[in-house]
Amino acid sequence: MADEHGNTPQPGTEINAKEVGQFKHQEVEHVDVYAPNATFDEEEVEPEFHMRTWITLGAFFLLNYTQVVALQGPAAVLTYIGTDLHNTKSQTWVVVVLSLVQGVLGPIISKISDTFQARKLLLVGSCAISFVGACIAPGSGSIYRLIGATILIGVGFASVPLAYAVPSEILPRRWRPSAQAGVSVAALLATISGPFTIGALTKQNPHTGWRLFYWFQAALWGATTIGLFVGYNPPQPHTQLGHLSLWGRICCLDLIGCGLLTAGLALFLTGLGLGGGLYSWTNARTLSTIIIGVVTLIVFGLYESKGTKTGILHHDLFRGGRDQGRTFGICVGLLSIEAVMGFGFAVFYPILTQVLFTADPVLIVARSQACWIPAAASVVVWGFVSTRFRTIREPMLVGFVFFTAGLVGLATIQPGQSVSAIAFACLTGIGIAAPLVLTITGVQLTTPHKLIATATSCTTSARAVAGAVFSAIFAAAFNSRLTDRLPKYVARAALAAGLPAASLPEFIEALSTGDAQALANIPGVTPTVIAEGASALQQAFADSLRIVFIIAVPFGAAAAVACLFLGDVRKTMNYHVDAPLEELHVKRDWNSETA
Repeated sequence: MADEHGNTPQPGTEINAKEVGQFKHQEVEHVDVYAPNATFDEEEVEPEFHMRTWITLGAFFLLNYTQVVALQGPAAVLTYIGTDLHNTKSQTWVVVVLSLVQGVLGPIISKISDTFQARKLLLVGSCAISFVGACIAPGSGSIYRLIGATILIGVGFASVPLAYAVPSEILPRRWRPSAQAGVSVAALLATISGPFTIGALTKQNPHTGWRLFYWFQAALWGATTIGLFVGYNPPQPHTQLGHLSLWGRICCLDLIGCGLLTAGLALFLTGLGLGGGLYSWTNARTLSTIIIGVVTLIVFGLYESKGTKTGILHHDLFRGGRDQGRTFGICVGLLSIEAVMGFGFAVFYPILTQVLFTADPVLIVARSQACWIPAAASVVVWGFVSTRFRTIREPMLVGFVFFTAGLVGLATIQPGQSVSAIAFACLTGIGIAAPLVLTITGVQLTTPHKLIATATSCTTSARAVAGAVFSAIFAAAFNSRLTDRLPKYVARAALAAGLPAASLPEFIEALSTGDAQALANIPGVTPTVIAEGASALQQAFADSLRIVFIIAVPFGAAAAVACLFLGDVRKTMNYHVDAPLEELHVKRDWNSETA
């Protein structure tokens, strides 16, 4: 309801202070405050948008593209980077720290954004820090400088929840599936182009190629920073926090929850990164880091449940029954399952391709596009279907069926089945697009607008944690099977081809490492022995890799069943705009006016 000046009330904040011992704990409750043109409240008629909104959407398209380029690019040539910097043992941390920073800082940035409505400041500031990091990276003389630069890049990557939330809040709720489809198109285009770009540059020059890619990335971060600064101009926020001191405002941010979450996620994800890499899983450093992280996260959960109602896990996120709180929880779980399935494909399909079909790094990347190109096309379809029929349940169910079917097919791949591997990757891509678009849509349609960034960050952080946990599980399962099968398969084949038993250990070692010179110097080795041994090695890899997809498939089946319990979002999929960037009016019907 508007006041006498024609201003529309929007959610604001009210501070409730509670004395706890000598400290004052402040909780933020939301009340109505006035801001001009705060919302577009017409639910059944379409608003008319102008260039200001479309320019902003373009800036966020670039932001999403840049964030995923930063994630996907270096991972494609990680071995080359580690070799060039003379530290292959620590090379995985170039990728790990990016996800670690995103998982830790994402919820905090989102909480600050929802509390103070400081979206532009946070977005521009975080992207500027990433620009600095991308400029530092090319001059790296050691892996540790590159890791440090990547930590800075991760600050901009941590704004992922805002990159998903803002396009949804500036458009009608009914268009949110289409908005998320646009965001996903940008991300998938980056998934396609990022590895190709760094792969081509590194193939041309292994020393300077990946460094040139970081300059390219710096240009993207710079353009994104300028684009957001110029193109994203939300109305001046009106909150009830203006009278508070700086410390008073900071106390509204759930400092206890932020501290526990930051410490818990940092320790837990660091422990997962240490295990199986720098240290074994049974090493005291690995175990202690993981255990302390898990305990801290449990304490965080207890505090958010019993110690506060308005923290990072705001209790309003879980209220409202089937169509709101329950659907929010299911969507968070579904995106976590997408991570389990998607990380399994993204990490191990390139390995399958390299061992069974081609060793050319460019062709390895090209064959992976059998998934990502169909995904980029199908996100548009999933977004359109959801918008047209005002539902997320049925499209999500169909998407998970396709996704699961693709992984079932990949679990059956044998050496020589090149076309089948591409076909099942394509099926996987069509399926993976549905949860990427519709889970975020479901989260944003079933939670209060005052918590849209916080809700989105809960979802993306859950995805990051699930992906990290199951990447470690998949790697352990794969390595365990390969360690058992490879020596058996190769020994059986080589001995049958005439290799002397005394030469077997050397032969297995040389074949496993791809050392052609060592193979030629082993007594008793013939072209037939090498051919039979190579064939056995491929079969050992195929039989070991399939365990990854076998583990992931039941999660897909569970997700399909969970989709049936999603609530009805038709009522909330209307033309209401939560945070318009301009004064909106009902769209004119030019046909009726000219008739």
